[in-house]
Amino acid sequence: GGVCVGHPVPGVAIAIAALDATGAAVAPLDTAQPLPPGTTGEICVRAPHAKDGYDRLWVTERDASRDDGWHRTGDVGHLDDQGRLWVEGRLGHVVATDTGVVTPVGVERAVETSVAEVQSAALVGVGPVGTQQTVLVVVPTADLPRHGRVASPALSDAVRAVAEPFIGRGVAAVLEVPCLPVDIRHNSKIDRTRLAAWAAELLSGGRVRGLLPARAGRSRR
Repeated sequence: GGVCVGHPVPGVAIAIAALDATGAAVAPLDTAQPLPPGTTGEICVRAPHAKDGYDRLWVTERDASRDDGWHRTGDVGHLDDQGRLWVEGRLGHVVATDTGVVTPVGVERAVETSVAEVQSAALVGVGPVGTQQTVLVVVPTADLPRHGRVASPALSDAVRAVAEPFIGRGVAAVLEVPCLPVDIRHNSKIDRTRLAAWAAELLSGGRVRGLLPARAGRSRR
């Protein structure tokens, strides 16, 4: 799953750092014993033109540079058996379930390309880390009221038919929204953290008005 971005260009090395059961990349990068092809982890990069450091972001700099000579990108993905890199999403958006971690990008793309009634989709986790449930939030092709709702049985069934075989587990809920919230810094990355909080509030029966912004985001990260 994910987006294949190909082989590293000359002079660039790519390595994958292992994730733990909570979806965190806390173990040191071990380039002497690389992870088997297909294993998802944090994407690490080494190159002569890599950044010198983050300006005044001390915690970010410490976390990104804790492996000597390598930059931890905060993205997750895997290398296939041909050495190509597949990007699966952001480290902070990994869903930690009771059967392992699930990354968002691959299943989102599968739903968007296979379900005609869906314009865009986002996978989020709801519940405690380590036992999170997978929830898909979709923007249907039909117009919706402002604040979102549980998807119709027909749309839920169509989304689940694609998503569940892809991630190897059940989807707890399929929700509809008129747009996907995006990162406040730019209009390209889906704000899955905010979306997960909204989904948890809706599924718990709470008030959800005003949690989603008016603008839409169409990102694959």
